[in-house]
Amino acid sequence: MTTPSYSKPNPKDHILFLVMRRMRTPIIVMITITAISVLGMVLIPGVDEQGHPYHMRFFEAFYFVSFMTTTIGFGEIPHAFTPEQRFWVTLCIYPTVVGWLYAFGSILTLMQDDVFKETVFHASFARYVRNLREPFFLICGYGATGHLLVGKLTREFRQCVVVDIDQTSVNELTVEDLNLYVPGLGADASDSEHLIKAGLKHPMCRAVAAITNDDRANLKVAMTTRLLHPDIPVVARSEYPETVENMRAFGVEHVINPFEIFADDLVEAMCHPNHFRFRGLLMEGDDPVEVATRLAALADQPWILCGFGRLGRTLFDRLAHAGGQITVIDAHPEQHPLPERSVVGRGIDTDNLIAAGVEQAAGIIAATGDDIDNLSIIMSARKLNPKIFCIARQVVRANDPLFDSAAIDLRMQCNALVARKAYTWLSTPLLHNFTNKIAQISEKHVNRLMQRVATRVAADEFETWQVRLDEREAPAVAELLRTGVPLCLGQLLKDPWHPDEPLPQIALLTEKDGEERLLPGPSVGLAEGMNILFCGYQTTAWRSALYQKESLLFALQCRHEAEAAV
Repeated sequence: MTTPSYSKPNPKDHILFLVMRRMRTPIIVMITITAISVLGMVLIPGVDEQGHPYHMRFFEAFYFVSFMTTTIGFGEIPHAFTPEQRFWVTLCIYPTVVGWLYAFGSILTLMQDDVFKETVFHASFARYVRNLREPFFLICGYGATGHLLVGKLTREFRQCVVVDIDQTSVNELTVEDLNLYVPGLGADASDSEHLIKAGLKHPMCRAVAAITNDDRANLKVAMTTRLLHPDIPVVARSEYPETVENMRAFGVEHVINPFEIFADDLVEAMCHPNHFRFRGLLMEGDDPVEVATRLAALADQPWILCGFGRLGRTLFDRLAHAGGQITVIDAHPEQHPLPERSVVGRGIDTDNLIAAGVEQAAGIIAATGDDIDNLSIIMSARKLNPKIFCIARQVVRANDPLFDSAAIDLRMQCNALVARKAYTWLSTPLLHNFTNKIAQISEKHVNRLMQRVATRVAADEFETWQVRLDEREAPAVAELLRTGVPLCLGQLLKDPWHPDEPLPQIALLTEKDGEERLLPGPSVGLAEGMNILFCGYQTTAWRSALYQKESLLFALQCRHEAEAAV
């Protein structure tokens, strides 16, 4: 794997370059006036206390002109001046003072100039990023999605660097309650120069997340990353199929379409509730058992879909493919052809809801692009059918209080979905591989696996994490493996100081050189560079096994003594 060279900063980033360019005229004026004044003081003869002729040295003349220019006035030095010297000083006072005020005023104007302040900030930002010595993620976009993603990453003390076109959003980083200082740059993330300044080619940059609300900007960020630093992964958000195709054509594997994600989650909850619950437990640490149970019971009953835009069409395709009975309500059939038995109109109209069969429907999905319309649809549907299951799309994050008060059964938030998916790919990439693999496992098997997890760890302590057996994340294990000490996975699943007691965790997946093993057994041998996905709870004993080789050696000794006794 080759790491791209990290080039030195552009000379334009140097503050001195801008200062010298903007202060050129004031400096020339001051040099000229000072030089003439000094030269006159040196050439005009004076008289010392004994009446002998005396000529100032250049340093003495420069010293006198300096405090004369600044109006300090230390007096006539080194001897009292002659009338000729005083006449020359009188001529020089006015231009030197005026020149000094001109230069000082130019400095104040420069310091208040927006371009200068921006250059100072950009130089400081670039210098800070260059000096980073720990792995970091480059986050492009600090809207609602960026807030959620950076918050999740910094809670685990993972360093981030943020670029957003809105300086106001970047300024919020200074007041956010984050565990780490996160440098932010208010600039267009689609500009390759800004990405380089933010650390794209930095050897410590581990991944890039393009999660702005502009598909074209995300595409440009993804393409730039693939060209300038092809060895790091890119997580990119896209809501349009053509942009998704362009990204994948450029080799971007992790493309997040929130509409497809939500539609797939909904179908999974209806058809494979245990898979839905287990995936929610792994990603969010919370078991959505109530939602999964209700949706599974309503899967074969009629549903109403209000809104046939990008989300509505995606939901209809997924649900219809799964055998669902869907009636569509949409007010703009001219934009997209509606399916058969659709109702033309707005879902907030009671007559349209009745025509769609709301009184017999098991659930309703408000999928328009307007939060107020979606809430109105839900309220109208509940008046006609109080038991109906309600799913609503929320577009604006600031409307959280409204949706909370409405008690929506299931809420679709694009920002939360994208942040969750991006966080999974950035922090625990093996989790994404694991969730794809368990799709091949039966519902009963997944249910038994959840029961096994429940017996190991309490729900409020559950977490999912990934560890790499190397010098940084597991130095004790890596050192023993390097010296030829054989270790197996079971030794990481037991308390090293009490080898008979299992730790509250389960190994879900191992990966080494592209070879993955699902639900590995305790006898699987460990190897340096192996990645392992765990779920459960990280105890002090677990961390001791990773960082203190004495604990592992003690466990090995106890194991050998037990085998010898047998």
